[in-house]
Amino acid sequence: MEHTHQTTWFRCRYGHPSATLCLWQVLGVTAVIGLGLVSECFAFTVSPTALTFNAVQGATTPPSQTLSVYRDSSKQATLSDSDNASWLTVSPTTTSMTSTAQLTVAASAEELAAGTYYSTITIKVGKRSSTKIPVTLIVSPPPPPPSATTATLAWTPVTDATISGYIVHIGIASGLYTRTITVGNLTSYTVDSLTTGTTYYFAVTAANSAGESPPSNEVSKSIY
Repeated sequence: MEHTHQTTWFRCRYGHPSATLCLWQVLGVTAVIGLGLVSECFAFTVSPTALTFNAVQGATTPPSQTLSVYRDSSKQATLSDSDNASWLTVSPTTTSMTSTAQLTVAASAEELAAGTYYSTITIKVGKRSSTKIPVTLIVSPPPPPPSATTATLAWTPVTDATISGYIVHIGIASGLYTRTITVGNLTSYTVDSLTTGTTYYFAVTAANSAGESPPSNEVSKSIY
């Protein structure tokens, strides 16, 4: 606290000249005002100093996070907070604290498009002391749907009464078939258990008691 010393002797409005008495009156008033200002100032810290949430568009809400407020005092004070985004929630909005307090911060990306969003939480202790905590919400686009590991084939039936069924031939090189599936008299079939990242080749033959027909035209499918 700084005191300004009056060096000029002057007469009080009433009574005899008394520089010492008048000087202390001035200093006394100054001291009272200064102490009044200090009592309203509640210095505090917040940890962490910034928050980041990560979410996937259309997925579940990211986990909530905690802000811890600290102050070096044993006196009770009112803590209040606010934010400026509809996707952000801070609770409680008002509470009493002495030396520590905790705030729960939650972010919701349910109605947000993929992108990065910013907000600010304002925390105030008492009437004059406040600080701002930046908050970032990163919403990633949803992952692509899982790749289909199947291939569905369809063919025109053979007009021969002796046909007992059809055989599907499968390979990973054109014209080289390492797997066969007898499907009976079906004219379509879904081949499963195919490996992602592989191109498969398919052909169909008709079978009867005499054996198999020449293979149909070949088709292929790459599994991604």
